[in-house]
Amino acid sequence: MEIIILGTGCAKCKDVYNRVKKVVEESNIAADVKKEEDIMEIMKYNVLSTPAVVINGNVLIQGKVPSETEILDALTLNENEAKKELVKQRYSELALNSDELKGKCCCGTNPATPSKKVYTIMSEDYTNLKGYEADADLGVGCGLPTQYAGIKEGDTVLDLGSGAGNDCFIARAEVGETGKIIGIDFSPQMIEKARKNAIKRGYTNIEFIEGDIENMPLPDSSVDIVVSNCVLNLLPQKDKIFSEIYRVLKKGGHFCISDVVLNGTFPKEFTDNASMYAGCIASAIQREDYLGEIEKANFVNIKIERTKTVLIPDEVLEEHLDKSTIEKYKAGNVGIYSITVTGVRQ
Repeated sequence: MEIIILGTGCAKCKDVYNRVKKVVEESNIAADVKKEEDIMEIMKYNVLSTPAVVINGNVLIQGKVPSETEILDALTLNENEAKKELVKQRYSELALNSDELKGKCCCGTNPATPSKKVYTIMSEDYTNLKGYEADADLGVGCGLPTQYAGIKEGDTVLDLGSGAGNDCFIARAEVGETGKIIGIDFSPQMIEKARKNAIKRGYTNIEFIEGDIENMPLPDSSVDIVVSNCVLNLLPQKDKIFSEIYRVLKKGGHFCISDVVLNGTFPKEFTDNASMYAGCIASAIQREDYLGEIEKANFVNIKIERTKTVLIPDEVLEEHLDKSTIEKYKAGNVGIYSITVTGVRQ
């Protein structure tokens, strides 16, 4: 993240610069903080008054000395949006090149530059499940949420991060012709691919919607079941997502989500590594924190249906991390797990 403090050297400008530096250091946000005091350069940003704070080219604060809380909020928001954009870009590339890159974007491999060292934590076998469609399976899941979702004929099921439609097609086999499946994904390329897959099979009770699962384009109390497969761990604001899941579920409805969680403190160099981010790990949170977000969203009967340990081969670590970070990772008492968890809306 690039942060530029615009100002002509006045006391307020210096104060803003020092506050931003302090917040960045204390919050461990990866950022390069600079000052710009040349009036001609400052004018290029079209600010009305200084001091001003520019984050990644966008003027977010101007004309005042913000509090440390305001600075942290601005930095966190920008960092979260940048992470989401990275995931969106990577998964859009996967949709466009799925034949060549199938299974190669999970846990550490950049789809834009596929590695010879391919690794995916997706070791589940979908092929025996009713409704399975091979060309909709991109190999980037971490569980089988539909198996534990208790889907019944006639249900309306929502799949978060629906990708090319794999879990949607399996869920459709459970709801039958009287039910309805809705898939949401923020990659337009994924949505296009999923729609083509549905049209090719003549499915009329599946709808794929482009949208953000932190702010779903769906009405309140509109679905019976929410499923998701290795998606929430990619996005930074788990609290917003679980609140949205609660909102769109009918009273008594439930969710079943397969996701990646952590146990123990990981080196920051590990979790901040950009090349690993759009895989399965870098925005995953601690298992107890994950369950805590579900509880805070007011779900009840929360249950972990299944746990699977995720092991990352040395060759994948060596490709993306330096020796020092790998040593820190291995020296720590840490674990990476795929869990399938269920919960009920009151």
